[in-house]
Amino acid sequence: MTAFAIIVATCDRAVALQRLLASALAMTGWERLTPEIIVVDDGPSDAIRFVVADVARRTPGVRYLPVPAGGKSRALNRAIRATQARLLAFVDDDVELDAGWLVAVAAYASRAHFDAAQGTVRLPPESAGNPAVIAAVDHWRTIPSCDLGPSVSEVGSLIGANMLVWRATFARVGLFDERLGPGAAGFGDDSELAGRIRSAGGRIGYVPDAVVYHHVDPSRLSAEYFRTFHTRRGLSRIYYKPTGPLRILPNLGLAAMRLALAIVVGMPDVRIRALGRWYHYRAMLAATRAAPLAGGVPRLEEP
Repeated sequence: MTAFAIIVATCDRAVALQRLLASALAMTGWERLTPEIIVVDDGPSDAIRFVVADVARRTPGVRYLPVPAGGKSRALNRAIRATQARLLAFVDDDVELDAGWLVAVAAYASRAHFDAAQGTVRLPPESAGNPAVIAAVDHWRTIPSCDLGPSVSEVGSLIGANMLVWRATFARVGLFDERLGPGAAGFGDDSELAGRIRSAGGRIGYVPDAVVYHHVDPSRLSAEYFRTFHTRRGLSRIYYKPTGPLRILPNLGLAAMRLALAIVVGMPDVRIRALGRWYHYRAMLAATRAAPLAGGVPRLEEP
C-alpha cells in the first residue's frame, strides 16, 4: 500500500495549479519519500490536463483524474477511492508548498497518533511584507489562515487548504459530505469532517512545520466577495449544523442590532464582523425554506 498521497482538487485554475505543482516538485526529500500526487479535475478541461501531463512526463507518481463536474467534495472522494495510500494530504490549488513541507509531514506521520492533522497556512512572503495587503486581509478575513505556533499540538477543526487525514479515519467516519464545499453549498466540507471525527472520539493534531502559502486573490478582498463568502458559509452551515427559523431569527436580529450600533458609533471592525454575521444568518434562514441539496456522506468501502 502506498504510504502517502497528496490530493489536489482543481477546477479551471491552470495557472494556480502549475504554481502549486512547481512548489511540490521543489520540496526537500522528494526523491527519498516519493509521494503520490493526484490532481482531480472537477469538470475536466484541456488546460488542466495539459499542466498535469507536462509534470507527469518528468515526474513519476503524478496522476490526472478527470471527473464529471459535481463539486470539490465529490471530486476529493473520487480521488480517495483511487488511491490506497495510508495517509492522505489535501492542499488547495491556490497554495504553494514550503520547501520543508514534505519532510515535516513525513516526520509527523511517523510519530503522531492523531486521526487527522492541520498544517500551517500563511500568506506568501510578498504579501506578508506588503502593509496594504495585510490591512485588506485583516479587514475582509476571506483568505484562509492558520498559524498557531510551535507550542500547539492539537486543534478542534480543519482548514482544507492544508490538512492530513489517515485513510483509516475515512473508513471509520465516512468521506467528505458531497452537499458541501465549492461547487455545491460552497463551504464547510473541512469543518464538517472535523466535527464528525471529533464526534467519533477522534483527535486532530497540528503540524506547525508543514507550511503552505496561500495566494492572495485581489477579487477576494472586496465587499462583493465578502457578501458571497458569508452567504455561502450560511448556506453550507445549515447542512452540518441543522437548525430551524426559531433559532436563526434571534441570531439574525442580534447581528442587525450590532451592525446598526457599529454604524452609529463608528466602529468599523465591529461593523464588518456584524455584517458578515448578518449575511450568514440571513442565508441560513433562506436555506430552511429552499429544497435541500442531494447527496450526503458516502462510505469508504475497503476491499
